[in-house]
Amino acid sequence: MAAEVSHYAVEIHKSDEGHFVEVPFEVPENIGEIRIQITVQPHAKKPCIIDVGLTDPAQVRGWSGSTKYDLRIALDSATPGYLAGDIPPGRWAVILGVYTISEAGAHVEADITLVPHQDAWVKGDLHLHTVHSDGAYTFAELDEIAKARKFDYVGLTDHNTVSQNFSYPQESPVTYIPAMELTTYHGHANLFGVPIPCDDFRVQDVSDVERLLKEAKSRGAFIAINHPFDDTGPSCQWQWGYDVPFDWLEVWNGPWRACNAASLALWQDMLAAGKRIVAVGGSDTHREHPYVRHGVPTTWVKSPSRTVDAILHAINQGHAFISFSPEGPTLELTCGDHMMGDLVPNRQQSEIALTVAHVQPGDIIKLISEQGVAETYTVQPGEQAWQKQWSANGKRFWRVEIWRHFAEVNDMLLVGMSNPIYFAK
Repeated sequence: MAAEVSHYAVEIHKSDEGHFVEVPFEVPENIGEIRIQITVQPHAKKPCIIDVGLTDPAQVRGWSGSTKYDLRIALDSATPGYLAGDIPPGRWAVILGVYTISEAGAHVEADITLVPHQDAWVKGDLHLHTVHSDGAYTFAELDEIAKARKFDYVGLTDHNTVSQNFSYPQESPVTYIPAMELTTYHGHANLFGVPIPCDDFRVQDVSDVERLLKEAKSRGAFIAINHPFDDTGPSCQWQWGYDVPFDWLEVWNGPWRACNAASLALWQDMLAAGKRIVAVGGSDTHREHPYVRHGVPTTWVKSPSRTVDAILHAINQGHAFISFSPEGPTLELTCGDHMMGDLVPNRQQSEIALTVAHVQPGDIIKLISEQGVAETYTVQPGEQAWQKQWSANGKRFWRVEIWRHFAEVNDMLLVGMSNPIYFAK
């Protein structure tokens, strides 16, 4: 559905001075943005001051006086003075506050554009560190890096502290996701979505871990078990088992290496056993490093908006894929109206569609089910995008991996992977 533009006109009289005049308009379902352009035309060259605001069906959404006549409200951003957020259907109104007007009155016009909501891909780094723990980056430095790499979001996963969740730059266009990396002597986990996911990070045994993770979930956190086979030290490897509460598995941590391959194999085993665990990635960047860099890898999310809640809930639905850099590769894995992370009702007659972009000649694309790699394709010279359709063939899930040869290490490394699209029995 295309954006709909409506034109409204109203005459303001001297008798309206000191009062509020409403210009009502109807907002249908599934609108993601409202744009309003106000024009005031006095009928005489005398003082005319008309203030402007906006109300939705339940409350006043903002007020800008006579300083702003070009207004915008969306799910995740708005003109200063106005509240971003949900756009409920029903009666809205432009508020005209008639402060000063001559006997001649004025003519006011409002052009209102209703933009339908569409989910969009956002990208960012879910795992990194700042000076609030053992990282070297200040928030000013991190914000510049995030904007330079065109991140839409960043996860604030400092170790066992939450001060970062109250210190990030509030006016940045980057969405900062409150988080904490629960850092124990037997493994790490990221707790996303709430500024204070737990009151005390100290754990001694698995019952402590289970209690803490339940506490975090009760507060609304999403939990990712991090780098289960981390090769930087035994205390970084996850040794608490997988019967504790968690939502996601960080299968890709920093540059691709053997410990990530082990995490990927673990995840595949979980999927084959019927578990629907979401795969995520993050750079785990602490400081300047030739290979560990922000956005290596990048997690892409098909999200209703760039708010924290929208991004995290979309990840939790599995509407995400991982690429080795912010530039891609990118991919779309769908089955009719369903996408990666979704459960398709019929797995016998379902047609799957895959589109991969930003690939290079020689890249290897693998189609994978619970039975392992089913088909392999090589990107040919001149191909920057690649498409494939195939039948679900009774499989419980399908997912995609993209591999590339890197001369620096003379090896094939993972450069892209999807979450699965699932099929009911």
